[in-house]
Amino acid sequence: MGVIGFKKAKCKDCYKCVRLCAVKAIRIKDEHAQFRASECVECGQCLESCPQNAITFIRDIQKIKTMIANGETTVVSLAPAYLGVFGDAEPDQMAAALHQLGFTYVHETAEAAGYVTQAYMNYCDKSDKDAVLLTSSCSAINNLIEKYHPDMIPYLMPVVTPAIAHARMLRAKYGPDVKIIYISPCVADGGDALRNSRIEGLIDAVLDFATLRDWLRGLGIKIPECPKSHMDSLDPKVMRLYAVSGGVLSAIKASKGRKYKHKRLYVSGIGPCEELFECIRNGEIKNCVIELNSCVGGCINGPMTGGRKRDRFRAKISVSQKVDEHDAPELPPLPANIDLSREFANRCREKRAPSDEQIRAILTQIGKDSPEKELNCGACGFRTCRDKAIAAYRGKTELTMCIPYMYEQAKGMSDVILSVMPNMIIVVDRDYNICEFNNAAEVAFGISQTEAMGRPASRIIPTEYFEKVFEEKRSLIDLRVDYDQYHIKTMQNIIYMRDQEKVLVIMRDITDGVRKQEQLKRVKLDTVAMAQNVINRQMMVAQEIAGLLGETTAETKSTLRKLRDMLMDGDEDMKV
Repeated sequence: MGVIGFKKAKCKDCYKCVRLCAVKAIRIKDEHAQFRASECVECGQCLESCPQNAITFIRDIQKIKTMIANGETTVVSLAPAYLGVFGDAEPDQMAAALHQLGFTYVHETAEAAGYVTQAYMNYCDKSDKDAVLLTSSCSAINNLIEKYHPDMIPYLMPVVTPAIAHARMLRAKYGPDVKIIYISPCVADGGDALRNSRIEGLIDAVLDFATLRDWLRGLGIKIPECPKSHMDSLDPKVMRLYAVSGGVLSAIKASKGRKYKHKRLYVSGIGPCEELFECIRNGEIKNCVIELNSCVGGCINGPMTGGRKRDRFRAKISVSQKVDEHDAPELPPLPANIDLSREFANRCREKRAPSDEQIRAILTQIGKDSPEKELNCGACGFRTCRDKAIAAYRGKTELTMCIPYMYEQAKGMSDVILSVMPNMIIVVDRDYNICEFNNAAEVAFGISQTEAMGRPASRIIPTEYFEKVFEEKRSLIDLRVDYDQYHIKTMQNIIYMRDQEKVLVIMRDITDGVRKQEQLKRVKLDTVAMAQNVINRQMMVAQEIAGLLGETTAETKSTLRKLRDMLMDGDEDMKV
């Protein structure tokens, strides 16, 4: 079981954790990162690297608060890095702050570092002059050696870490019923503590500095303003330098009455440590005591400090100012029942190794069919394309997780879409130079893409609307623009691309449509004119007919009147 977890929903396929994981204990499946506890050395670098906070550290904060609320006796083992991480605090003020949180006793882990240093010195005294001795105080480096470089186990001094040594001391002092809480900025120490707790019942909970910082802030506790209390441990003095690179060697050097017969070297960072291992294999280093740290600069730069990355420089200065590197503590004898020795085991798993033919076949699937196409850019998280292919063979990554390959695929697809699109596509930058010019634009404006790219757009078409879009920073939609010199009529969407500071012009050629509309309009006008002519002629005919009807009607009326008069005159004569 590991102390690091992943939130799949937050993972955004950036592969940053894969790039930073020195041992590639993270695999990509279904486009999301997955953690492999059996391969992780718990250096914690992935926790700091994830921009989406998708990687989590298993925290015991609620468990600890429950212990305090229930009135249980709680004993703190405080890692020495607190002097740098909480740089404005003195040890007595730090103890006061922890007492305010409800902890019963507060001890510094560094008091156990004194006994670990003594154990190192004993092994130095017993070793041959040409021996190479590696310190074992960094749990992440211990994991690295056991899981990936088991041939370095004989060089490791078989001594427990200060955290485990301290837990054994506190358990012996306070008994089995108290609750021991280890507070540290280290992921690996926390994991080591919890694993040993399951075996020996040593540590009941782990609290990281980042969570402690939030807890103090939530309660309004400011360490520099706390009244001085007291640490319940003896003053560890120079042993507090275990928190910085070179601190173990300084502690050994400060021990009184001791002479070095070995050379001294300290190395920090997993990459440099692995380079050192290669030097040891090649016999290039002899007669040397070597201090190893997974975090560059030491524990003050641990992944769970909760501060800014650049604070490590201030932290180192703070520790150096508060610790006299020549002042070693006077240690009382360690109880006989406390054993600081440990055994290291080979936990390296045999891995399948693909043949060269299989590697080449895998690379061919992503277009790398020759060594010349292996860019070895490292964007996928692996040092070389071959390393990526081996990881794909072992099921640790998805083959298409290759940025150059995905870029070529996307570019090829976009090129195809642009080439077959009937609309004219032009992209111009802030200086009105052409950045994109598709096939339809080539045909419409009679200029090749090669000639157009990088050329001022004004040499081809007017840019007044582009200028308006850049000035107003808004798009223009359904804009009618005619280019008489090209005999083209267009309907345009001129899109402002804010992030790229460019303008995308999509032109739809409506020349044929406009021509047809004009023809239809002419037909309509001609039809209307013809209809008007017919109407006019009909009116004329109607008027002529009306005139004729009027004449005949008048004649008929006159004739009938005369006939009536004649008839009437005849009637008068008969009466007489």
